[in-house]
Amino acid sequence: MWDEKYICHKCVEDKYVSQQIKKNGNNEQTCSYCKLKRKNIHLGDIVTRMNDVFEYYYDAYMDIYDSGRGNPAQDVICEELGVEFEVAEDIYSGLCYEYNPYNDYDAEQYNDDLVYRSRNYSSGELDYTWGTVTKSLLKETRYFNREVNAFLDSLFSDIDKLKTRNRDSPIKMLSEDVHLHRARVFEDPEEVKQALTQPEKNFGPPPSLLARSGRMNAQGISVFYGATSVDVAIAEVRPPVGSIVVTVPFVPLRELKVLDISALDSLSFGSGSKFDPLTRKTSERAVFFRTLSRKLTLPAFGKRQDSDYLITQVVADYLSDRNKFKLDGVSFKSTQDYADGRGAKTGYNVVLFNNSSGVRHATDNSRRYQVELFENVEDDIYVFNPNIQLIAEEPKKSRYLGLFVSANEKKDTLKMKTDGMTYHKITGVKFRTSKTAIQQGETIIKPAPDEPFDNLTDF
Repeated sequence: MWDEKYICHKCVEDKYVSQQIKKNGNNEQTCSYCKLKRKNIHLGDIVTRMNDVFEYYYDAYMDIYDSGRGNPAQDVICEELGVEFEVAEDIYSGLCYEYNPYNDYDAEQYNDDLVYRSRNYSSGELDYTWGTVTKSLLKETRYFNREVNAFLDSLFSDIDKLKTRNRDSPIKMLSEDVHLHRARVFEDPEEVKQALTQPEKNFGPPPSLLARSGRMNAQGISVFYGATSVDVAIAEVRPPVGSIVVTVPFVPLRELKVLDISALDSLSFGSGSKFDPLTRKTSERAVFFRTLSRKLTLPAFGKRQDSDYLITQVVADYLSDRNKFKLDGVSFKSTQDYADGRGAKTGYNVVLFNNSSGVRHATDNSRRYQVELFENVEDDIYVFNPNIQLIAEEPKKSRYLGLFVSANEKKDTLKMKTDGMTYHKITGVKFRTSKTAIQQGETIIKPAPDEPFDNLTDF
């Protein structure tokens, strides 16, 4: 009988269970399977652990058509524990005895007609906590919210040590060779001409007083929104047909450390033993990170925009704490796409936090350019040929020139490439859609209402 048997650590290949047998077992009796006197435990302990694995990781199905989808319980036990079939049979007998109902009307958890299929992981408690945190943010203060900070600490505390399924780090380094493009929409050429007189000021991040709320920043907090390709930069500002877009490239003045939020979708926490309670928590975390990645990158619109952006703003604010993470910003795939399938594949978005968003010369109000949008090629013939020229005073001769650098320049993270700006006239916009036909059903005949009685002579 299964309830009279013992199993030693050598008869179980799963490392976690084997170590638990070594830790908690004794060698007062011999192993019922190898007949050696090694440290062992009662088989009932393994039956309990195996039931937990079935409940969390597997779904049971009646395989009435013998489809081959799923495995008998004994095969699952052999695979998960790494035991001989004789051991699996005894564990299966224990599962049937301990966990099947004693009445005829409740469904059995274990019998020979059932097959078992792996279940997708659930984000479980993390999903519940996320919901609680969201409600807390919407109803209470977003600042100094201990519940929110504790939750985010539990998620991101070791983010620099995590790896994706390709063994890459979710933290990327952007070198000085990377171009970060910004796009701005204009209604007419005169607006463009005015903006180009001070391009560093007008195409860089807005000053704090003018900073509007966005996906990754609250109102009044200035950050740098950019993209690694011109196409993505234009797509992100969603320009209407007939408008003008000017794109401007920026180059980092030093290496930038950014967290790739899209990589959270493919984080790997290792296979781990399914018998280890920590494996369940890490698998929940992996699933939750996939959900969080989508929440942080999908566009919000309509009535939900304020509440949806509140969550992403708080996460960005948390990650911008340089004492914890030393991050300059975050990156994520673009959700804007083109009808021909390009778009997000050609680049990604980069958001640089406030402390890493300074653009050289952006605060220098004396720095100006002369702007001409048309070139006079003949007497009264002008062609469209935008041109800018920096207006600079003749440098003064001084032996101290170049010894001093302004405090602002020391903090600057980006430099604009004014020779790489492009004027775009938006002549059309493409969309990608998923179509579902609206079915026309049969006409519904409503019954006619009863006519009121006019007088009693009708009887």
